[in-house]
Amino acid sequence: MPSRQGTILKKCSCADQQRCSHKWTLRYWANGRQHETSFADQIDSQGRVRYGSGKRLARDAQLKIAHDKRAQVFIDPKLGNARFRDECETWIRRHPGTENTKKAYENILNAHVGPVLGDRTLAAVANARDGVLDLLTVRLGEGSNSRRNIARALITGVLDESVRAGKIPMHRCGDIALPDNGHADGHDDFIFPSHAQLVMLADGAGDPPKGGIKHPLTIWLMRGCGLRIEEALAVRKSCFREGGKVLRVFEQASRDGQKTTPLKHRKAGEYRDVPVPSYLWEMVKGLPEGYLFRADGLFPRYDSYRVSFNSSARKAGIPKGFTAHSLRHAFVSALLSRGVPITDVAQWLGHRDINITYATYGHLVPSSLGKATDVLNAEYAEWTEAA
Repeated sequence: MPSRQGTILKKCSCADQQRCSHKWTLRYWANGRQHETSFADQIDSQGRVRYGSGKRLARDAQLKIAHDKRAQVFIDPKLGNARFRDECETWIRRHPGTENTKKAYENILNAHVGPVLGDRTLAAVANARDGVLDLLTVRLGEGSNSRRNIARALITGVLDESVRAGKIPMHRCGDIALPDNGHADGHDDFIFPSHAQLVMLADGAGDPPKGGIKHPLTIWLMRGCGLRIEEALAVRKSCFREGGKVLRVFEQASRDGQKTTPLKHRKAGEYRDVPVPSYLWEMVKGLPEGYLFRADGLFPRYDSYRVSFNSSARKAGIPKGFTAHSLRHAFVSALLSRGVPITDVAQWLGHRDINITYATYGHLVPSSLGKATDVLNAEYAEWTEAA
């Protein structure tokens, strides 16, 4: 029986331990429990047994365990034997995002990550950079950039959390670049209709064939404040603050219309304040208090709203590819093209990571080269005059 701090290396009681087929066993204590790992003699490329190799592997492991325990960096190898799919499912359940975000991860796990990596161990995936690269760039190479990014986020998210939890010492799947493959590049819905087209889209409060969608004010909330559909549907009049100059966004409607939920990637009670254009406040200030779009305790259903919106957009003559999300893009474009810092825009959009804003909207940021040239020329003139 080993001590709780030490290790024991043993084999069978055969007379010729060097050439018998039994494995060497290493027993050790970790996390208050006894564990053991076995090591067999290796087979070379010619199919011959490399006698003594099992004992060498066992001794190397014994030395590493002893060293890591003394250095207080020991990680029980057994923890890395967890099935990768199980770890993915746990990570998704704990993810702070909305149910829709979790569903997107589940779909990618079931359709792509699971079939390739799901049955491997956590430790095996941590060292399988080539396999992960093949999955993201070959198997998913013709898929959308969004799908590949979700798959990468799932894999690296699980591995990063496993390192933090002490299940694996490190992983080799970080910093995997995914160049744009030219397919579904994420800018297909960057279509900015004219004001007249948006007025036509929002014309009237009835259903088609009159031509307008049922809740036309949502169009101006998305265009004027950059809200997502679910956020626009959950706006209350009391959300407008400082005389209608600021909109506080702190909840969104569930897609089934039954309730409200926290904002995407946010906890209950977290919010963001968004600037409000004057024309939007003029539309809102005369409305009654309460939720702007809830009726009989229910919000509009997301799918029904989206179908009505897309149908009405086509009737308004707006090009194919335009969606409700395009209004959010137009909000961003209006700000960035007029010099508003992208860091402020990212905050108003509710992006937790500024890199998401740059990846999506970096092409809309005007070049500073001309301005920089003017500044440098002026600075040079001042500098030489001072001399």
